[in-house]
Amino acid sequence: MPTRAALMFCVCLMAAAVASAQSVVVAPPPPRAEVIPAAPAPNWYWVNGHWNWNGSRYLWIKGHWVEPRPNQVYVQAYWRREGGRWVFHPGRWQAIRAPISVAATVPVAPPPARVELISPAPGPSYFWVNGHWRWENGAHVWVPGHWEASRPAEVWVPAHWVQREGGWIYVGGHWQPR
Repeated sequence: MPTRAALMFCVCLMAAAVASAQSVVVAPPPPRAEVIPAAPAPNWYWVNGHWNWNGSRYLWIKGHWVEPRPNQVYVQAYWRREGGRWVFHPGRWQAIRAPISVAATVPVAPPPARVELISPAPGPSYFWVNGHWRWENGAHVWVPGHWEASRPAEVWVPAHWVQREGGWIYVGGHWQPR
């Protein structure tokens, strides 16, 4: 006989399956403004907050930091209009397909990410590109975050740092096919 924990796990899996197949007529509101706190480490990913449909109305799910996975990018959750309905696409991890081009190895780890205030989105088909540190002229330089229009056939790979023997490697943000 299954344990209570096993039953709860099954219920959670079924809820996740239903959430991943969400499709509604009512457009989601624009994403809310959020304050992004400092990251726990320089290479962590910010998971943007997003709207979730509970069957009768939208509820806001707050953003949070997640630990990176080697050679993977976190694809943000998003809503897209498809066939006259709004379809929810949950966040997920995806392999980075573009090779990392190494311009230089930086001996100093990037500083902690700055706290950013995310302004309201221009519309439901936009996503937030986090601010980040870039290496320029021998120093870390802050690049502020901004809103970017979604591309249905592509995934945004955010700029990030990879720790390697001898230092840190900067990988600039870029689009890759889904």
